[in-house]
Amino acid sequence: MTTTATTPTATPPRQVPLRCFAIILVPVITFSTHKFIGGNLMPRDLNVPASILTEGQDWLEAAGRYRFLAATWLFGALSVLAAAMLCITLARPTTRGTRIAAIAAFLFVLTLAALPTLRGFGDVTGGQVYDRLGKEVFEGVLSRGTLKDCASPDDTWLMGPCGTAPVISMFASVVGVVNIFAGLSLGAIIVGMILCLNNRPCADIEQEAALLAENLRHMRQQLYLSGLVLSFGMLYAASWIYWPLPLVQGDARDAYSAVLLSAALYTGTYFSLLMLSFYLPVAFILDGRVKALARRAGDADMAGEPPDTQSWRSERGLKEGAADYLRAGFALTSPILAAFAGGISPL
Repeated sequence: MTTTATTPTATPPRQVPLRCFAIILVPVITFSTHKFIGGNLMPRDLNVPASILTEGQDWLEAAGRYRFLAATWLFGALSVLAAAMLCITLARPTTRGTRIAAIAAFLFVLTLAALPTLRGFGDVTGGQVYDRLGKEVFEGVLSRGTLKDCASPDDTWLMGPCGTAPVISMFASVVGVVNIFAGLSLGAIIVGMILCLNNRPCADIEQEAALLAENLRHMRQQLYLSGLVLSFGMLYAASWIYWPLPLVQGDARDAYSAVLLSAALYTGTYFSLLMLSFYLPVAFILDGRVKALARRAGDADMAGEPPDTQSWRSERGLKEGAADYLRAGFALTSPILAAFAGGISPL
């Protein structure tokens, strides 16, 4: 008697319609709106005098630097993790067109985020991110710090010349590196979210339902990763926003703290909208696919009974709808905004 070995059917490669990559335009519009607001509606320099700083306690500068470096380290590690997860996803069977489009979209976001760094790495003579919060105050605090191997302006440290204020040089260089990390993480989570729109060929309705359930699980994973990037990105932003505060004198601390808190609230709002800008389009597209598949499943029911689409969706892990996706997205962003809501009114 002879036996016939059965060969397992290979999983079709991941295929995302190329038009779905147009979703990347939504976060680009959000980014452009942020740049427009920053360039036209924000103050260029608040002209906060350095006289509000406490004298004789230069060591307090280190409090802000510790927080800044810790937040940078965390954000950098998470950015590498996000990029690694995208590489793992693209290493799975994927059609050539989808892989090329994903890599092109990732490189586009990376270039856009790293543009300030590409224009001039560590340029301390140009504008800095802290200019709109009081350039004199920030540079007055940062200039009090010291850096190893920087005994004179002509010395060099790990990332270039020390300059007259080595901590300011360090800050400019690290911000440039973080811009690259931001491009890595943002590009990875945006492209990873778009890849949740996998629409490979299926043999029947049940196979399509299993594929949609897989896509929804992948989308939730990407949403959690986006939440981590949002939280750590906000931690990084807050670390440099509040850097000078320990050295501000008591009389001016409350007033200046209100300005910093409002700036943190604006930054948190921008980060939150940026995350929702690529999550919600993907969620609504998947929700539309689930509803269309449920209708097809009801039409294919030959029992003559009214189709119970909710039970059918629940049995196959497709019970979530648009309201659930909205709730999940805002559940991740609301703690960030609530934490800085005191910038508008005390709670």
